Amino acid sequence: FHNMRNNNPNILSETDTDMSNNGSVNPNIQSETDTDMSNNGSVNDDDGGDGDDDREDGNPNILSEKMPENAANVDEIESLIAQQMMKLSVEDREKVYCDVHGVKEGEKETEEMIQTGLDSLQREIEKLQDREAYDLAYTKDPKYLERRSFRLAFLRSDSFDARKAAIRLVRHFQVKLDLFGEEKLVMDIVQDDLDRDTMDALYTGTDQILDATDSAGRYIISIVFGAPWTTRAYLQRSFYNNTTTLRNPQKHNQGCIIVIYSLANPSQQGDMSKHYTFTKLAECLADRIEALHLCHDSPKGQALLTVGKAAASPSIKIRIRTHFGTNDQIMSSLAGFGIEPGTIPVGQGCRITNLETYQKHLIEMRAVERLKEPKRQKIHVPSKADVLFGKGAPFQSHLGNIQLRSLVSERYKAYAKAAKGQKSQIAQEIVQTVQQNGGLFLRPDGESWVCVKDDVARQKVSALFRTLRFRMGEK
Repeated sequence: FHNMRNNNPNILSETDTDMSNNGSVNPNIQSETDTDMSNNGSVNDDDGGDGDDDREDGNPNILSEKMPENAANVDEIESLIAQQMMKLSVEDREKVYCDVHGVKEGEKETEEMIQTGLDSLQREIEKLQDREAYDLAYTKDPKYLERRSFRLAFLRSDSFDARKAAIRLVRHFQVKLDLFGEEKLVMDIVQDDLDRDTMDALYTGTDQILDATDSAGRYIISIVFGAPWTTRAYLQRSFYNNTTTLRNPQKHNQGCIIVIYSLANPSQQGDMSKHYTFTKLAECLADRIEALHLCHDSPKGQALLTVGKAAASPSIKIRIRTHFGTNDQIMSSLAGFGIEPGTIPVGQGCRITNLETYQKHLIEMRAVERLKEPKRQKIHVPSKADVLFGKGAPFQSHLGNIQLRSLVSERYKAYAKAAKGQKSQIAQEIVQTVQQNGGLFLRPDGESWVCVKDDVARQKVSALFRTLRFRMGEK
């Protein structure tokens, strides 16, 4: 069931784009940059000062921006990057250097600073004209939007710049509405909300929030470009991962480091426009990105990552470092930025080295989500702990069904001796055991699955007891 594909239309149209690479690969670490995007279909340098992204309109539909025609032109983008770097002051350069290398001391937050920031954030939200998704969410559940830790995460993402944080927060709800629909707007996204293609993408381990940190204690996000997932799968997966960081407010105190690899075979790189859109998503999530490391081993890989540079906001562009070479050379280069060799779970050919451990972590996290979050009535991909209604080998061989039969076998003697009322209680206890282990009782509904009520689940358990009694030849 996990490998079934969903051909649902993408959130944005995906077209095969043939981007030319007119430049040679520079083997050196690239300089930090700050460029901006104009509306004429190309990337332009702009007098951006310290690299702040000052989009006055606060457009919440940022993912609808089209990729400029020259976004993958390595020579042109790098030329604009170099020009922009010359405009930064010595002080700005020093600040960026400290951010990228993690040599600065974290800003000490005071209660007064936090409260002032939260008050300013609310005022800035009220100033924004286009906040339809945000307002819709607020009418549904104002307490969900007013959570202190939630708002503080967005303030930290923009270093307590209330206007930028307000724009980011409004964009966050617009993207959430587009990706998951109105029903999930005021619910934390969990694995049960992800479609089949996104679940497949998630379990490949090519977009991970690592347990390890860099030398400055900042959490690390490891991403591999080049997999043939849809734009929606890329976006849903990253949105879900960001939701998991929001459950741990401490992470946002330190900021994060992102390491992106583009080492796949050129034939597997796919449509570059989806990577442009994927990079834009960063402006809608609660992550304070302090360094972005782009790693590649070929001109094609460099062109793909150049698209990422073009899409990145100015405040992120100036924190980009590029690493070129073999996997071992890249790991050695990253060590110079406080990321120890072996920290990033990517081997030769972009092989995910911790895949089994990571998938086990995801399975455990899904079980916890089901215990803590409201139960979803419809899901796309059953978990291994779920009990599936249906006939035939695919259902009976599902792990959750096997485990249920084992539970029934263990309780059979007690069930056989019990009075009628006690039999129902034993069946209910088995249902609860399945649920406490993170399992659901699901019946098929087209390409999705629907949770059945507890009384229906009890009936299935009772039917299994009767089947076992029949096989044992008892009356």
